[in-house]
Amino acid sequence: MHKDLKEFLKQKKLFFEKKLGRGFSSHIFLVKNKKGKYFVVKMEKDDSTRLNMAEKEAENLEKANTIGIGPKLIDTDFEKRIVLMEFIEGPRFSDWVFENPSETILMRFVKELQRQTKALDKIKLDHGQLAGSGRNILVRKGLPVIIDFEKASCNRKCHNASVIEGFLFKNPNSAIAKKVGEIL
Repeated sequence: MHKDLKEFLKQKKLFFEKKLGRGFSSHIFLVKNKKGKYFVVKMEKDDSTRLNMAEKEAENLEKANTIGIGPKLIDTDFEKRIVLMEFIEGPRFSDWVFENPSETILMRFVKELQRQTKALDKIKLDHGQLAGSGRNILVRKGLPVIIDFEKASCNRKCHNASVIEGFLFKNPNSAIAKKVGEIL
């Protein structure tokens, strides 16, 4: 385990559970407190070419949290390049949709996702990575939780709602759009 992560966990009285994955510029870890509550630590890789990943993730996630979107930002340590956030238990949307949710459940999910993307557009926070494989949308109790705000920006033109509309309904080459169409 990286010494900065070890120090951070000790300081926050958290315990390492497992590595959940890694992105282009970060590692993602599952940790828990003494009471057994789980959290996620996102830690910038030593060789990351992205500047200020932790600061960008925290700033954008904090802005999204002001309108009830994304996992809750819990803490940061910019010196160690670490962001601590709420753990969202649930599958990725790209997996969940192929488990054949009912029309009613999927419609509720889609309406809530559209509400969230319009709300992000309203506060001028463009996520930038909502389409594609659907990896940045988790499903908790049948509802969407948008994650991974590291590349989000307040400087780009916001088009979260139109990106999601295209992703869910209009891409003729997308297995996800095809599946959504079959169910709805």
